[in-house]
Amino acid sequence: MYFLKNSPYYFLLLGILVAQDSFEDFKRKEAMAFEDLRNSIESDYNNFVLKEKRDFQEFKKNVEEKWMNFKYSTSTSYVSYDKDLKARSIVDFDLGKVTVEIILDDMEDDESLNLEFDKKNKTKFGYFFQDFPKNNLLLISTGFLFYNQNADRINDEFSRSNTKPIFQNLSDKKIFKKLIKILSEKDDSGKPILKDQLIGKNGKAISPGKSAEIFAQEQIKENKKTVNSYRAKDGKIRNMFSIDFNLRSDHKETRGDLYTKEIFHQSQRFKIDPAIAMAVTETESSFNPNATSHIPAYGLMQLVPVSGARDAYQYVYNKDKFLGKRYLYKPQNNIELGCAYLGKIRHVYFKKIEDDEKAMICTVAAYNTGVGNVSKALTNTTKISPMVKKVNKMTSNKLYNTLLTDLEHQETRDYLKKVWSRKEKYN
Repeated sequence: MYFLKNSPYYFLLLGILVAQDSFEDFKRKEAMAFEDLRNSIESDYNNFVLKEKRDFQEFKKNVEEKWMNFKYSTSTSYVSYDKDLKARSIVDFDLGKVTVEIILDDMEDDESLNLEFDKKNKTKFGYFFQDFPKNNLLLISTGFLFYNQNADRINDEFSRSNTKPIFQNLSDKKIFKKLIKILSEKDDSGKPILKDQLIGKNGKAISPGKSAEIFAQEQIKENKKTVNSYRAKDGKIRNMFSIDFNLRSDHKETRGDLYTKEIFHQSQRFKIDPAIAMAVTETESSFNPNATSHIPAYGLMQLVPVSGARDAYQYVYNKDKFLGKRYLYKPQNNIELGCAYLGKIRHVYFKKIEDDEKAMICTVAAYNTGVGNVSKALTNTTKISPMVKKVNKMTSNKLYNTLLTDLEHQETRDYLKKVWSRKEKYN
């Protein structure tokens, strides 16, 4: 024993044993740290989902106190309220329609601006306004009144001036202000939400600034304003004033053009067909950068933070991370992870499907409903291996028609049909 303790082999053996203990201890600590991080991220996601639900319910309650109905953003529409909740705009990116609505308490006089204008200008211009039928008069930006027979010419002349508009009605003034806001509002990449999607009478695209002001005045003048009176939940009687107008006829293509370059780049990066990525994006959001769904899912390619977005981020960056909606609203982030998720489904989960077309049919369905549900539709089990074997023995048409029949959810069946038909226009 004495010889062993004084032998150089003893110290070598001792060193090896200590090193082994240290390495095992290091591995245990590393595993514990990884588990702690995973639990922390899981907690962040759970807290995020709960907070989103609480905030949504609180917001819904506050809106319903004042408004006749509650409207909110979806995957294909964007709803924006003012802070005081007395004005809102709704952009339907699928139908190509913009609606602006404002509410006035019954105590607020919609004619108050008209009366104020009359008192100020009656003596100055020598007009007795009560002698003129109001429906034959047009108030324009200088404050003068003109007969309708000259209205178009005069409106065009003064629309080109630098004077600010004056409105007869309080409702028109508030609609104008909200219209200007939505025409100027930007997405998280800094681009106007309605960039190039509205065309003025001069044939040019409307941009924030003077052209937006002119456009807003024209919409108020030319579009019929609807009025609805109601008693709100807070007990007050209110009037809701509303106008709507259409985006340009090719609005969807115009929006798609904003993201085509990035979608093609990320599609090629993750080895998927760019036409399918474009069709997925159109079907998910109609190219609405602020798309939001109840799941919740966010952004152009409608990524769910707790599942698809997280899975895609791990696939791209090889690490787990909490991704909030602000991250996913940024078009570049969203497109990267959306294409990565398509790529992972195709090249990881369905990598043993031999034919690319059949693999992509399954991938599109899985993007909407999950890999397990696609397997279940084909084999009555969520396991991937039996599903892959069956797919490899089917023709593309047989696979497509089987999924359209046997996928559990009608939403997924409709989704697959839309994406598969829309991809043709992007080839």
